[in-house]
Amino acid sequence: MKTIGISLGNVCESAMYGVRNGLRETKAQGYNTCPFDLMVTNYNGIIECINDDFRYFCDPNFLELTTHVLCNTKYNFCFNHETPGHANLYLHENWPEGVNHFINNNYQHFIERYNKRIVSFWEYLLDPNNFIIFIIQFANEPHPEENLQRLRDVLARKFPNLKYDFHVIP
Repeated sequence: MKTIGISLGNVCESAMYGVRNGLRETKAQGYNTCPFDLMVTNYNGIIECINDDFRYFCDPNFLELTTHVLCNTKYNFCFNHETPGHANLYLHENWPEGVNHFINNNYQHFIERYNKRIVSFWEYLLDPNNFIIFIIQFANEPHPEENLQRLRDVLARKFPNLKYDFHVIP
């Protein structure tokens, strides 16, 4: 059985924590980025998103560029790594269409990027040979045990054969 570490957020630090602590491989080691690795999440949004089969994750009707960040208003997620100008990522990552790469053409490149990440997430969770370690950090969320139970419930309903555990970052 192969162990796969997948970040659920609440920020990209949990993905980096997973790599630093041997819970998750890097892209160079063969890991395929998943949707919650490099964004700002919340328990309710994750639970609703998984329950909806990610139906509204990339829906342009729920994507909004505020003055500070690109957000999904349905799940209250934020995508700072795709936000125009954030940390000059468009320069460091050589975005082909410049600073607005991920918002151009009704979020076309954003949708392409995240659809790939969603497929990776499904493939990891549906593979019966995988044991998933969900890496999660929610220091400011109330009722962490209640929220983890709600997450367990949706995972059991959507992935009844999934073998997994949570690693909660202190």
